[in-house]
Amino acid sequence: MMPNTILTFLASVVHATNVCTRQWPDFCPQLGVGPLGCVPYAPPPLQPTDWLTIRANLINTLFGVKDGRLPTAGPDYIIPVEGPTSQGCWCSTLGNCPAASCRWSSNQTKLIHTITVPVNSSFTLVLNSTVTWTLNTSGVAPITYNPLDPVFPEVPFPPARRSDTLVIFHQGHDQPPCLMENPLIDFDGTIDFFNQLGYDVANHDMPTYQANALNPYNASCDHAFFEQFAAQGAPFMRVFLEPVVRTINYALGELGYQRVVMAGLSGGGWTTVMVGAIDPRIALSVPIAGSMPCDFQHSSWDFEQYCNSSWALVANYSSLYVLGSLEENRTQVQVLHEQDPCCFHGCGRHDRIRDYNAFVRGEVAGEFVTAVTQGNAHEVNPRDKVILGGLLEQLRVGGTLPRSYIDSLPFNTMREW
Repeated sequence: MMPNTILTFLASVVHATNVCTRQWPDFCPQLGVGPLGCVPYAPPPLQPTDWLTIRANLINTLFGVKDGRLPTAGPDYIIPVEGPTSQGCWCSTLGNCPAASCRWSSNQTKLIHTITVPVNSSFTLVLNSTVTWTLNTSGVAPITYNPLDPVFPEVPFPPARRSDTLVIFHQGHDQPPCLMENPLIDFDGTIDFFNQLGYDVANHDMPTYQANALNPYNASCDHAFFEQFAAQGAPFMRVFLEPVVRTINYALGELGYQRVVMAGLSGGGWTTVMVGAIDPRIALSVPIAGSMPCDFQHSSWDFEQYCNSSWALVANYSSLYVLGSLEENRTQVQVLHEQDPCCFHGCGRHDRIRDYNAFVRGEVAGEFVTAVTQGNAHEVNPRDKVILGGLLEQLRVGGTLPRSYIDSLPFNTMREW
């Protein structure tokens, strides 16, 4: 072959290896109970839509209030952690590895929110949510995992300093389940990644998972535990969402951050969608492998995420995406993985993803886009991190995320086919 012919051939081979080929049965053709993973759900709202009223009704349903207002409290306890270490690994980069093999120092403070949910006249559900607040470490580019070359010296962390932007990162239904450790668990190295870029991070865990695994009810990390409270009409969703709202209150009030950004993986991506819909103070939300509209067949929902939940009949997932980018200068970038083996794959769905993107964009003054990255693992992968880092810095420096920027995000297979 001639050189140019060889290059063309190689390029076609590389591209071909990226094109998904797996067949996924994934469409719920109509309302009502259908194939596996299809449940009753709220159809898209009629036009025109009063989105602010929908948001107020959604807040009322989620929090058990009548005025459409979010909680105004901050954390109940603020506890500096002496001599903290984080643990985890960039396993997506280095290969599968136990979290215990990677530890590093970080400046940590625990923010503890006590969430109370009245269930009936004789019982109130009380659960604590522990948030770990870590500070910017971007003065150098430290080695945060065990060096591959033992003679290469580890660079010490510089004195921690505050950034002007707080990133709320929400973990999902991670493995190992119900893990309870003293160090901050950073499964994909995402929190450390943000800190090294110059951003402070408030790490949240799901109820009954990780830092929240110890609870007075001995509840496991099966969120079907909350079904008993939903059956009594109790606003149990507060234990999922109120800790994030309280952290935002504290960040923009007491701590004086200029802006709040939120991202999360899996169940944390779902939480990012939910809080982004109800709290317009979030300038940028990036849910990763966290949800899709309900007419996509999906069978791994947790109890709180069901499409026939009371909140979902007020605002379905497409409506949540609208509310998350409704106002001017707000942006939601939904990140999905082409062949995610767990949740919300993009393979074979690009045209239908474009359809709901068009619907959302037609309703909002802000910006919404779905980026589907190459990936066959349920994680925050290196491509996702490049997208996250670029969005953060563009927002911090430019103050906004124009459509021209989010439409040119790197590693987005939606731009390729």
